[in-house]
Amino acid sequence: MARPRKTNAQTNGASSRKGDGKGEGIATYFRPIFHANPKLLKTRSNKELLERWLSDHPGHKEVPNNVKTGLANIKSVLRKAMRKRRGRKAASVAGTAVAESGATMFLSKRTADNKLENLEMLIDECLTMAKNLDRAGLDNVIKVLRRARNEVVWKLGGAG
Repeated sequence: MARPRKTNAQTNGASSRKGDGKGEGIATYFRPIFHANPKLLKTRSNKELLERWLSDHPGHKEVPNNVKTGLANIKSVLRKAMRKRRGRKAASVAGTAVAESGATMFLSKRTADNKLENLEMLIDECLTMAKNLDRAGLDNVIKVLRRARNEVVWKLGGAG
């Protein structure tokens, strides 16, 4: 059974970062900055952000390592979220462009690649399931699935 959380009164005056409102998380500090200026996500250097942190925290003469690590982590998380959103958005915009223009040749290679990638993933799942069920008994099936997956991968490589 999980242990109940201590309240601020139970910690004998020790301040908690989130409980007393005085402290703030590193991601909580940097997230609004990235939302206000998304170009900072694309830059490789964090120098500007670290200088801003130092100016906002006058009690520190240099940026602690945990702040640098936290900045790198939140930057990575936001970049990943941006990639996911863009991918979905681009696919829906591309689909409407094809439907409106009737130009099926424009995205046919990309659509074929996506279908081949899906096929590859499904074959991988079948291969994993066959191995987990009975590796020795399904040896021929595993060999056929490997050959099928390799052929799909070759077609993906040749299509690009």
